[in-house]
Amino acid sequence: SNRGAQIPSFKVMDVMRQAQAKEIALKEAGSSTKVLHLEVGQPSTGAPQKVKDAAAAAVSSDKLGYTGALGTPELRSKVALEYTKRYGVQVEPDEVLMTTGSSGAFIVAFTALFDAGSRVAMAIPGYPCYRNILQALGCEIVALPATAESNWQPTVAMLDEAAKGGRIDGLIVASPSNPTGTVILGPQMQELCDWCTRNGVFFVSDEIYHGLTLGNKPVTSLSYKRDSIVINSFSKYHCMTGWRVGW
Repeated sequence: SNRGAQIPSFKVMDVMRQAQAKEIALKEAGSSTKVLHLEVGQPSTGAPQKVKDAAAAAVSSDKLGYTGALGTPELRSKVALEYTKRYGVQVEPDEVLMTTGSSGAFIVAFTALFDAGSRVAMAIPGYPCYRNILQALGCEIVALPATAESNWQPTVAMLDEAAKGGRIDGLIVASPSNPTGTVILGPQMQELCDWCTRNGVFFVSDEIYHGLTLGNKPVTSLSYKRDSIVINSFSKYHCMTGWRVGW
């Protein structure tokens, strides 16, 4: 479609494809040279052994047929319990939707929250796939020019300025951020959540890098805005990128 043709490719995948082609060429040439991959957020280890053992047992003993569209009740309950254990936030299993990685979660969330023409704000620089998915849905991206002074994160002042150009329908934050790695601390998260509540703005929090920090510990937006939409997956912290399990 014309709309699809206007959406930029995900550059990380472009680089990865080129790197893989280089690896194949080197192997065919009998070279021992290795390609060092720095393009994707790939953990250096594989999935935990317990996960691999459980997967092998399931393949051997389970039909692995269709599940409910929201995911298995057992897994949804475990994910919900993790928020109580890690953050002290009560989450019900019915509030958890399992997806094919966090990318699937973004598609589901953005489709549910926004219509064509919705104005969705996010800090720039930021994860490009937010913009690509929103553009595919016909949304307007409202770029918030983050700087070192703002910790490469959005601020209420940025949102107030952006709102002068029209109503803001959604705000997407990432903490820790991709690509800058900065963390939104409790007071700033509270300010952003309160601004969204006052202005009737959907709040989407990408928390996929929780657990992979040094120093400042990230907070979940659910501690400050109970109706925020949290995106996460097993890919990073649990080293399960290829398993494609998110929520």
